[in-house]
Amino acid sequence: MFYRFNAHRATKPQPNDSKTDSIARKIAGNISRVQCYWATIMDKYARRLPHKWLKALLIALALGSGSYCTYLFEDGIFSHVASRVEKIEFRRLWPFGQSGEKEKLQKQSAFARYLDSLEREVKRDSLENPQYYKP
Repeated sequence: MFYRFNAHRATKPQPNDSKTDSIARKIAGNISRVQCYWATIMDKYARRLPHKWLKALLIALALGSGSYCTYLFEDGIFSHVASRVEKIEFRRLWPFGQSGEKEKLQKQSAFARYLDSLEREVKRDSLENPQYYKP
């Protein structure tokens, strides 16, 4: 009753390729083309090296990449995030700029306070007179 008798004759739905899919396919094709080109060049030069050098190079690259991955793993687990946050908070609270320009920072903070007061006035006025409110 629910069996499709002519399933082999049914037309398959055409894939709807969007513009992003075609762009992604083009980027992936370019990446694989560059990888193939790099692999052929490396194969051409690696065939000239003796097998002992290739093994030594493989071991050196494996040890180097393994030790770097171990360093990143250890740094991610055992690093002290709190000390990093304390440094950021200290920089934020410090009243001077990079070159010790306290007056410039005071002017900037005064200007910011002035703009905030204007915003409060506009909001209060728009609450009292709703016809002037423009979101």
